[in-house]
Amino acid sequence: MHHAFTIRALLKQLPVRIETAVAYGDRLLLGTATGALLVYQVSEADRDRVPTLTLVETKKSFARKAVEQLGVIKEAGVLVCLADGMVTLYDLHTLANATPLTNTRGAHIIALHTGVDHIDGIPTLVSKLATYGKRKVVVLEWRDAEFYKSFEFSAAEKIVAMQFSAPGLLVLSTAREFLTLQLPRGQWDDLFPADTASLRTVAGGMAVGHSVDAAGSSDTAPGPQTSAPSGGMWGSWALSLSGSSADVQTTIARMPSDKLLLCHKDTGVFINSAGKLCRNEYSEPMVFSRAPIGITYTSSYAVAISHDSTPPTQPPSSSGSTGNSNPPAPRFNVEVRNIGTQALVQTLHLSEEEPSRIINGAGGKQVWAFGPHTVWRLMPMPIQQQVEDVLDAEQYDEAISLVAQSDNILEAEKEELTKKIRWLRARWLFREQAKYEDALNEFTELGATPTEAIALCPERIAGELAEEAADVESIAEENDTADKSGPQIPRTKSTAEPAAWKDALYAVMRYLTEHRRWIQQATRDGKRELEYAVRVLDDDDDDDNNENGGSRLSSDSARGSRQTSPDDDDSLPHVRLKRLAFSLEQMDIPIPAMAQVVDTTLLKVYLECSPGLLGPLLRVKNYCDVEQSEGLLLEHKRYLELVDLYHGKGLYRNALQLLQKQGMASDSGSLHGTYATVRYLVRLPADQFELILEYVRWPLQSGISRMQDRSVHDSQSSNEDDEDWPAPTTVVTMVFADDRPAAEAFPRPQVASFLRQTSPELVVLYLNYVFETWHDETSILHDEMVTAYLDMLGNADPQDADAEVNTRQQLQNFLKSSLHYSPERALARLPDDRLFTERALVLSKLGRHEHALSLLVFSVASLALAEQYCVENLAQRPDVFVLLLKLLVSTPPADVIDSEAQDIRMGRLEFPGVKASTAKQVEHVRTKIHRQFVGHLLSTHPQSIPVAEALPLLPTDMDFSHDMFVYLRSQLCTLDQDMRTENVVRSLTAAEDLQARRQLKHLQTNYVVVSETRTCPHCLKRIGSGTAFAIIPSEGKGHVVVHYSCWQRSKSASSTTNGYGASNSPRSAASTPSSEILAADDHAAPRTSTVTVLALAVAGTAFAASPTPHGKAVNKDGSAPDPRTVTVTTTVNGAGANSASLAAAALAGAMAFASYI
Repeated sequence: MHHAFTIRALLKQLPVRIETAVAYGDRLLLGTATGALLVYQVSEADRDRVPTLTLVETKKSFARKAVEQLGVIKEAGVLVCLADGMVTLYDLHTLANATPLTNTRGAHIIALHTGVDHIDGIPTLVSKLATYGKRKVVVLEWRDAEFYKSFEFSAAEKIVAMQFSAPGLLVLSTAREFLTLQLPRGQWDDLFPADTASLRTVAGGMAVGHSVDAAGSSDTAPGPQTSAPSGGMWGSWALSLSGSSADVQTTIARMPSDKLLLCHKDTGVFINSAGKLCRNEYSEPMVFSRAPIGITYTSSYAVAISHDSTPPTQPPSSSGSTGNSNPPAPRFNVEVRNIGTQALVQTLHLSEEEPSRIINGAGGKQVWAFGPHTVWRLMPMPIQQQVEDVLDAEQYDEAISLVAQSDNILEAEKEELTKKIRWLRARWLFREQAKYEDALNEFTELGATPTEAIALCPERIAGELAEEAADVESIAEENDTADKSGPQIPRTKSTAEPAAWKDALYAVMRYLTEHRRWIQQATRDGKRELEYAVRVLDDDDDDDNNENGGSRLSSDSARGSRQTSPDDDDSLPHVRLKRLAFSLEQMDIPIPAMAQVVDTTLLKVYLECSPGLLGPLLRVKNYCDVEQSEGLLLEHKRYLELVDLYHGKGLYRNALQLLQKQGMASDSGSLHGTYATVRYLVRLPADQFELILEYVRWPLQSGISRMQDRSVHDSQSSNEDDEDWPAPTTVVTMVFADDRPAAEAFPRPQVASFLRQTSPELVVLYLNYVFETWHDETSILHDEMVTAYLDMLGNADPQDADAEVNTRQQLQNFLKSSLHYSPERALARLPDDRLFTERALVLSKLGRHEHALSLLVFSVASLALAEQYCVENLAQRPDVFVLLLKLLVSTPPADVIDSEAQDIRMGRLEFPGVKASTAKQVEHVRTKIHRQFVGHLLSTHPQSIPVAEALPLLPTDMDFSHDMFVYLRSQLCTLDQDMRTENVVRSLTAAEDLQARRQLKHLQTNYVVVSETRTCPHCLKRIGSGTAFAIIPSEGKGHVVVHYSCWQRSKSASSTTNGYGASNSPRSAASTPSSEILAADDHAAPRTSTVTVLALAVAGTAFAASPTPHGKAVNKDGSAPDPRTVTVTTTVNGAGANSASLAAAALAGAMAFASYI
């Protein structure tokens, strides 16, 4: 609780008894038991004096009996007085001109209301007066300060309280239930029973610490009127629970924002102007400590008076503040509760005498309490002091409610103050209440920077942002002890012990993860900055505070006893709240800067709570601070995650250095060996090629060293992988010979050159992948492959013959299949004294087949290879078998014979079944073998060895063997077949020529003769010389000759009158009328036979209407046409496909058209 009001008795020991009072403006009217009216002027407090009451007028004979109630209709200038059971109206300014309302005789309750109502769509100021007496409700209405009309409504039960909730709705209470009366229709509706249990039930909650007791029933039974409510089921239930009607205490009090508080005994519920429960705003009923006898309100508080039932022996407490819970309960008869939170704010004890009535004035800014002979003024404390008090007590919801409801705070500042208090509440929830999720959600709603939440974490997480726990809730803690005049409220002890930090970090982890997603989405949207609410501490100097946007409140009074007029808000000073000595400014913060804080802190939290999440954080794009993160990861020995961090930041060398260092260490776990380094090299982009070559050397050399050691000590394969130390071939396959884009983008000649420094086998492995997968045709790489094979042969172990044979076979296959290596460079790299087969393959690429065959026959001494060579190169050189035949029938070179003789004598060479030791014997044997192979070639490949070239080469002393017989028979059969084929072709050609002549003769039978007397059937004019005409086939009439212009006009007319010109279905001339034939256009569909002739009309000349086989026109007698005529024919695929080109070719430009035979 805190101090909301101070009590000052302005009038004491009056000689008359006060029965009622009303306040308006600067006037306070007191109605007495003798019927007198006392008029006081209210002087508000200022800097030099306290508020006072000055008696300005006394109306001794104002009423014949005691004044029971007073009311003011200020807009109509009317004072309402209820005395002696009747309502009388007075002039408010003169207090004269009494107007008794005789229809209100017997009244004992009045209710007033003034507001704006829309009547016929026109806003109208409506004032209403309602009275109750003798089971009827009388309502008088004023419109725009003029009396309008009165209404009367009967009531079935006795009304004990009533108030207007709106101009057209009157809320009433009987002893058993609350009712509404709709005006002016007079419709009664039940709300709910007027008992404590029902009020707590309909409000949706049960207050803790208060007993539930039922209301008493009415002392008057329901009346017989059928138009009034009878209570129904609710009334029966309330009646069954009720006690004596003498105990009924029902109050209907007006509250701010057109709300009403319906109170029975100590429990009240709120309804709005429509008579509906305010469930959304108030989830529980308002429960007073005692049953109030009167209730009024200010902008923030509900103030109730009650009878003090505390035994007199207990010590009173004038301040009303609750200290220790152990001392006896303090005495009080005034209770102040927050309307928004319904929390108990303050209790006051009016020690002079028991209060009997409480009212407000000046729109709720003045609160007056009255006893029989005393008048008290409840003066509100400065709102900034109240807010400070509740903040000191860490009652942040109370502070937010005060700021929201106060009418002494400028509307422009309310939102800012509320945000600041919510800011402090979020920090308090986190550090003091261990409600981490609620606190972080509050920060999110306020748009706070993540640094605010991070600063609340332990220093190992927050780093430089960490705050001391003692400074969490106060921005200026040193000022908290400056004012000791207020109540000393104990602060809540922190519940966030170190053991609970685990839960806090989990909450922070979820909060930062969600914020990280938000940052990522903003980045995808193209934003560069994010807007945050940033806390900026104010300077100590007041002027600086004003400039920096510090928190300011407008108050109706200064601190302590300094009071000012509530109607003079604009002149009030702006006073700073010490605990809110900061401002929240909206700032645009660059995304990278905020993302760095979020990601770095998230990394620290992951290290504490969930180390398994470090990988997913660091393997994607992140903004972690490298220096901090590196130290933390090394401290926790999270080397894999540190590698991911380096990789994400582009620090590839740092990552490789770490992997190499840990790979050499024996206690590095999964990083021991070279495998981790190789896996990381695979992740690097292509632009890090030089770095890859630098650090791949260590895995290759280590693998070769381990292979050599293994080959010495055991018999395992030297290429076998170890779990942590992959073989060099595996390294090359993973790093270079891989299908990832980076490996494909590597400069391949440099890769091959680098691998050749290590091992030629690795070059062959890499280049094989390059050629087979990427189909690289670069000449340099193919030359590099040849060099690698030659290096392998040069480095081969002499004792490992199988490996040499395998390598040579691979080299030979490559030399045969590759089309992109340079034969000249390959030939230069081949040794002169060996590898003759490979040299022969290279020579074949150069077209030097004779030299290549010579090497195979004499140096390699393999006739089978020579034969295979000829088969493979037959397409390139058709006479390659003839070249081999020449070599075989020629005398072997003397050096070859001598060399073979030497080999025979040394035992290195042996001819099966033949003994030869001298050069002459060897030559004889070699010649015999060659001649036998010549016969083999002739019989096996007769089609490739022309007889005309082979027979002259054969020696005259060569035996006529069976192979020779097979060869000659094959050649003769081939010649006979060629002759027969030629005869067949000649006969077919002659038949085709005869068929063409017959067709020409048939076509030349169709012709027309254009003479000087021939006329056009359309215009009946003569077709003279130089006139363009068209020849049209006609059924039964042969061909019709018409003027070309006449045919065009007929064609245009027919295209609009019949559908043939628009149709694409073919018709024959026999079934088509002449008019339709004339209308056929140039784009008609193909016909079975179509001929077009364009010519100059020359008298006496006949033209053929059919094309010759060569596309030229002829005269009837078969001679050439006149040179002045031009005749062009079309094919059967279009009626007039060539008409445009023929017109351009005509000598005089005249054209004629004939079609559809």
